[in-house]
Amino acid sequence: MRGIMKRALLSILLLGIALPSSAILVQGGKPPGRNAAPPPVKAEAARAMSDDSTGLRRGPLEGVSVEKGTFNMYGQTLTFAPNRVKIFGKDGKPQSIYSLKRGGNVRFTMDPSDATHRRVAVIYTD
Repeated sequence: MRGIMKRALLSILLLGIALPSSAILVQGGKPPGRNAAPPPVKAEAARAMSDDSTGLRRGPLEGVSVEKGTFNMYGQTLTFAPNRVKIFGKDGKPQSIYSLKRGGNVRFTMDPSDATHRRVAVIYTD
């Protein structure tokens, strides 16, 4: 009789331990690996996140083509409308478009009316 009591007590004790731990459920898939691709983003959300039209970007000019209305920075080609872009010097005074030179450091803002967000609106030379 004592053996049955010990088994019953042990069963009740194990059941008491097992019940609360069964309430923890892990949901979801496997965690992403180190080199996993980021989750896909809808096109509208990507456009909203990439639009930083009020922020200043900066860097050195790797190449400038006033005739084409382009300049290269960090391997990216950006465009500007030569007749509409505003250029300001260190002193804050307007400058000519021809003051843009390869190797010069600039800060610039993107044109919010450009749907592709690749056209520059204002350039500040350093």
